[in-house]
Amino acid sequence: MNDQHFPHGLTQIAESAGDEAALKIALERGGSRLRIPQKAEGSILEKIVGIDAARKIVKDLADERIEIPLAKKIVAAWLHDQGWSQEAIAVKLKISRRTVQYWQTGTTPTRQSDLFNSL
Repeated sequence: MNDQHFPHGLTQIAESAGDEAALKIALERGGSRLRIPQKAEGSILEKIVGIDAARKIVKDLADERIEIPLAKKIVAAWLHDQGWSQEAIAVKLKISRRTVQYWQTGTTPTRQSDLFNSL
Protein backbone atom coordinates (compact mmCIF):
# COMPACT_ATOMS: atom_id res chain seq x y z
CA MET A 1 0.00 0.00 0.00
CA ASN A 2 3.02 2.32 0.08
CA ASP A 3 2.21 3.56 -3.43
CA GLN A 4 -1.20 4.75 -2.23
CA HIS A 5 -1.82 8.46 -1.76
CA PHE A 6 -3.85 9.02 1.37
CA PRO A 7 -6.18 11.95 2.05
CA HIS A 8 -4.81 14.45 4.58
CA GLY A 9 -6.20 12.96 7.81
CA LEU A 10 -4.91 9.51 6.98
CA THR A 11 -1.57 10.89 5.88
CA GLN A 12 -1.03 12.41 9.32
CA ILE A 13 -1.70 9.07 10.98
CA ALA A 14 0.35 7.08 8.44
CA GLU A 15 3.33 9.36 8.98
CA SER A 16 3.13 8.68 12.73
CA ALA A 17 2.30 4.99 12.89
CA GLY A 18 2.30 3.56 9.36
CA ASP A 19 -0.16 2.81 6.59
CA GLU A 20 -1.82 -0.13 8.31
CA ALA A 21 -2.70 1.93 11.39
CA ALA A 22 -4.15 4.67 9.18
CA LEU A 23 -6.22 2.14 7.23
CA LYS A 24 -7.51 0.46 10.39
CA ILE A 25 -8.64 3.83 11.68
CA ALA A 26 -10.30 4.66 8.35
CA LEU A 27 -12.11 1.33 8.45
CA GLU A 28 -13.42 1.86 11.98
CA ARG A 29 -13.85 5.64 12.16
CA GLY A 30 -14.09 6.86 8.56
CA GLY A 31 -16.42 9.80 8.10
CA SER A 32 -15.92 11.13 11.61
CA ARG A 33 -13.61 13.43 13.51
CA LEU A 34 -11.21 11.66 15.82
CA ARG A 35 -9.72 13.39 18.85
CA ILE A 36 -6.26 12.05 19.59
CA PRO A 37 -5.98 11.53 23.35
CA GLN A 38 -3.03 12.55 25.52
CA LYS A 39 -2.28 8.94 26.45
CA ALA A 40 -2.64 5.76 24.45
CA GLU A 41 -3.42 3.32 27.24
CA GLY A 42 -7.14 2.55 27.44
CA SER A 43 -7.97 4.78 24.46
CA ILE A 44 -10.07 4.08 21.37
CA LEU A 45 -6.79 4.20 19.43
CA GLU A 46 -5.42 1.28 21.44
CA LYS A 47 -8.55 -0.73 20.65
CA ILE A 48 -8.30 -0.01 16.92
CA VAL A 49 -4.56 -0.14 16.17
CA GLY A 50 -2.91 -1.69 19.23
CA ILE A 51 -0.81 -0.10 21.92
CA ASP A 52 2.44 0.37 19.96
CA ALA A 53 0.83 2.24 17.05
CA ALA A 54 -1.44 4.17 19.43
CA ARG A 55 1.61 5.39 21.38
CA LYS A 56 3.24 6.60 18.15
CA ILE A 57 0.09 8.49 17.12
CA VAL A 58 -0.30 10.05 20.58
CA LYS A 59 3.37 11.06 20.63
CA ASP A 60 2.99 13.01 17.38
CA LEU A 61 -0.63 14.12 17.41
CA ALA A 62 -1.92 14.35 21.00
CA ASP A 63 -4.93 16.68 21.40
CA GLU A 64 -5.37 17.03 17.63
CA ARG A 65 -8.80 16.59 16.09
CA ILE A 66 -8.41 14.80 12.80
CA GLU A 67 -11.07 14.41 10.15
CA ILE A 68 -10.98 10.75 9.16
CA PRO A 69 -12.12 10.37 5.55
CA LEU A 70 -14.21 7.42 4.44
CA ALA A 71 -11.56 6.55 1.83
CA LYS A 72 -13.63 3.55 0.75
CA LYS A 73 -11.68 2.84 -2.42
CA ILE A 74 -8.36 2.86 -0.55
CA VAL A 75 -9.74 0.74 2.28
CA ALA A 76 -11.28 -1.70 -0.22
CA ALA A 77 -7.90 -2.18 -1.91
CA TRP A 78 -6.25 -2.79 1.47
CA LEU A 79 -8.91 -5.32 2.50
CA HIS A 80 -8.47 -7.10 -0.83
CA ASP A 81 -4.71 -7.27 -0.15
CA GLN A 82 -5.60 -8.81 3.24
CA GLY A 83 -7.48 -11.60 1.45
CA TRP A 84 -11.05 -10.35 1.88
CA SER A 85 -13.60 -11.38 -0.73
CA GLN A 86 -15.52 -8.85 -2.82
CA GLU A 87 -18.67 -9.76 -0.90
CA ALA A 88 -17.06 -9.23 2.51
CA ILE A 89 -15.55 -5.90 1.43
CA ALA A 90 -18.89 -4.72 0.08
CA VAL A 91 -20.72 -5.61 3.28
CA LYS A 92 -18.10 -4.02 5.54
CA LEU A 93 -17.93 -0.79 3.53
CA LYS A 94 -21.67 -0.67 2.75
CA ILE A 95 -21.14 -0.55 -1.00
CA SER A 96 -22.22 -2.91 -3.75
CA ARG A 97 -20.15 -5.92 -4.71
CA ARG A 98 -20.12 -4.61 -8.28
CA THR A 99 -18.51 -1.38 -7.09
CA VAL A 100 -15.76 -3.41 -5.43
CA GLN A 101 -15.38 -5.40 -8.65
CA TYR A 102 -15.11 -2.23 -10.76
CA TRP A 103 -12.51 -0.78 -8.41
CA GLN A 104 -10.44 -3.97 -8.49
CA THR A 105 -10.51 -4.32 -12.26
CA GLY A 106 -10.07 -0.61 -12.95
CA THR A 107 -13.14 -0.53 -15.16
CA THR A 108 -16.28 1.51 -14.98
CA PRO A 109 -19.75 0.32 -15.83
CA THR A 110 -20.87 1.05 -19.36
CA ARG A 111 -23.64 3.53 -19.65
CA GLN A 112 -26.83 2.85 -21.49
CA SER A 113 -26.35 3.64 -25.17
CA ASP A 114 -27.95 6.73 -26.56
CA LEU A 115 -31.34 5.96 -28.08
CA PHE A 116 -30.71 8.31 -30.98
CA ASN A 117 -27.34 6.82 -31.97
CA SER A 118 -29.07 3.65 -33.13
CA LEU A 119 -31.39 5.44 -35.58
